[in-house]
Amino acid sequence: MSKDQFNECDVVQDLLPLYYDNACSPASKKMVEQHLMTCEKCKKTYEALKNTTIDTVMKNESEGILERHAKKERNMAYKAGIVIALLLMVPVVITFIVSMSSGGGLGVFAVLTASMLLVASLSVVPLLSTQRRMTKSILASVIALLLIFFFVDRMNGGGEFVLWTIPTIFGLSIVFFPLVIRNITLPPILSDKKALITLTWDTLWLFLTIFEVCNHSGDIEGMRTGYTVSLILMTVVWLVFLVARYLPVNVWIKAGIILIISCIWMAFTNDVYAYFAEHKKQLTILSTNFSDWSTNICVNANVYTLILIFGGIVGGGLLVYGIIKEKTGKVM
Repeated sequence: MSKDQFNECDVVQDLLPLYYDNACSPASKKMVEQHLMTCEKCKKTYEALKNTTIDTVMKNESEGILERHAKKERNMAYKAGIVIALLLMVPVVITFIVSMSSGGGLGVFAVLTASMLLVASLSVVPLLSTQRRMTKSILASVIALLLIFFFVDRMNGGGEFVLWTIPTIFGLSIVFFPLVIRNITLPPILSDKKALITLTWDTLWLFLTIFEVCNHSGDIEGMRTGYTVSLILMTVVWLVFLVARYLPVNVWIKAGIILIISCIWMAFTNDVYAYFAEHKKQLTILSTNFSDWSTNICVNANVYTLILIFGGIVGGGLLVYGIIKEKTGKVM
């Protein structure tokens, strides 16, 4: 490369910022464009200038600042978690020493330790975790709670742990299982079936709860009644879920079907329960009389009939609208 070429490169590179901002004279602009067609070095410099805009620089600097701040926050959270964990160990150590010196056994020590684990699950675990904090905290809390049940049950002679555990898991599952499974990576075959898994899980624990509570008290009749009511309830829940989640139609048709199912369930639930639980054949809506609202049977029959009429009209309208949408190709 000649000396003149070097000098021209120096001039062009001085002009590149002005050229990029379209602030140079037409003659200078023409000279820069001609030079860029023949000089690979200056062309690369210009490309780098285009890619290094103010917005890019500010974005990179912002990301760097945020990353440093996040790292600082993580370090502070980790240190706080360690401090809290050490503080929680103080009553555990004291209780252990007192229990050993008094010869009264380790029952109180075990319960206190499990209680401190529960506190740690809600405080230390989120502070020390960098990913899936809520999931880890929930799982650790449930384990700690079950440990408390176990040790208290041992202290009181045993026999109640399962009775306490199953209803507790059922109640906690209704609230927390969707949050836990949402943050869990499942195999590909199950990754899109988390809602199905959640409803199946809750249904199983519902029936386990009824079995354990009634079996523990020896209430076989109560178990039969509980299963009957639960089957009637969960049947409509499952029907609504399957329609909403898996029926391959548009939202209007789904809404119509769900509304009709719900209205039918509300109108005939008592009759179905009476048939299976009390072995009585009845159809409440046969007592419909809109001119008589003085007796319970007439009130119930009138209300159920109105529900069926409402469900038939509105649900049928939604079905018709959805079918029209399907045929016209304007599905929402």
